[in-house]
Amino acid sequence: MSVRPTVLQLRYRDDRMRITCNQYIEAFTPRFRTVVVFLTGQENAAGEVSGDEVRFLDLESGDLKGLRLKARRLLAEVVAEEKPVLVLAHRWKSAPLAVSALNRAGLETVPVFAVVHALGQMRSFSRALVGRFVLKKRCRFIGVSEAVKNDILDSGFGLLPEEVLALPNAIDIEATTAAFLPRRQAREELGLPPEVPVAGHIGRLVSAKDQAALIASFARLRERVPQARLVLIGAGRLEEKLRCQVEDLGLDRAVIFSGAVDRAFRLLKAFDLFALTSVTEGFPRVLLEAMVARLPIVATDAGGIREALGGDFELCRPGDVEGIATAIEKILVADDACRRELGEKNFQRVREHFSSTIFRERLLGFAARAGVAMPEESGE
Repeated sequence: MSVRPTVLQLRYRDDRMRITCNQYIEAFTPRFRTVVVFLTGQENAAGEVSGDEVRFLDLESGDLKGLRLKARRLLAEVVAEEKPVLVLAHRWKSAPLAVSALNRAGLETVPVFAVVHALGQMRSFSRALVGRFVLKKRCRFIGVSEAVKNDILDSGFGLLPEEVLALPNAIDIEATTAAFLPRRQAREELGLPPEVPVAGHIGRLVSAKDQAALIASFARLRERVPQARLVLIGAGRLEEKLRCQVEDLGLDRAVIFSGAVDRAFRLLKAFDLFALTSVTEGFPRVLLEAMVARLPIVATDAGGIREALGGDFELCRPGDVEGIATAIEKILVADDACRRELGEKNFQRVREHFSSTIFRERLLGFAARAGVAMPEESGE
């Protein structure tokens, strides 16, 4: 039996990007042997991480600052043992560590794909220096949208367009559909009455997502649709501030904070529409999940949102409270047939543009152009 070449994926920790990171490593299965290495943490969720083998370096946060000698040594030992033909490095510090480890192990020709998940990750002077003098020679870059790709090209690294791939996140449509809870059950879990109109949102409670604008918009909406509810699923440093905003607006009974929920997308069927009011966004995977759920969507024109929804989708300006309120109202007061039509249009777009098959073909093609030999398909 022939030995499959190894693709190594480097991650910080098993966190909220698990599904997205899994998708990258799954694209190389079964042609390649896949190994996932976590820099920090000794998580209990390794069984939910894709890969033929999952390893933890168990580093502390301090080990990833300064010269990072321990991190370099431990990763070099893994690299020397695995001898990968490609390294997928997620998040900023992973790429320099991967380059250092490969050099230390005598694998200077092995390419590194630095995967950038958000806008503004390369903007500091120090990162521009590292990018230009360390990463440029060894790395190719993947941005999760055209907006992120352009951000990478503008970072001062001196990269050529062909050295950066815009690769939007994708979604397993069948698996996602199968995981949705039925509408009534999802509403019961969220404490929602079965008949009220509901706008829903899933995301970290941070300034980039601008839930403050969504809440302000909902306050105006309630003046016109008094029975409406808003559900916010997620946690973050702004939760207390947002709760105070809700209280000040007298919306205590109308806005539900559900906190962080594992696999929150399962609850999407509880909503009549999905709202995303970000001021900056790399590429919003949650929109793909809402599209698979056949939900109408209200969203702002920020980062990769337009790429997800399409050039003809009517988006709101970030921070436009009245515009967002009007867009939500238009959907909530529409009849069921109209909402179904909007949701079906979103579903057709996600099926045509963001399937796992399309993602896999584009990623493997980028790897082949970087010199990674593609073995024949095999189930072994």
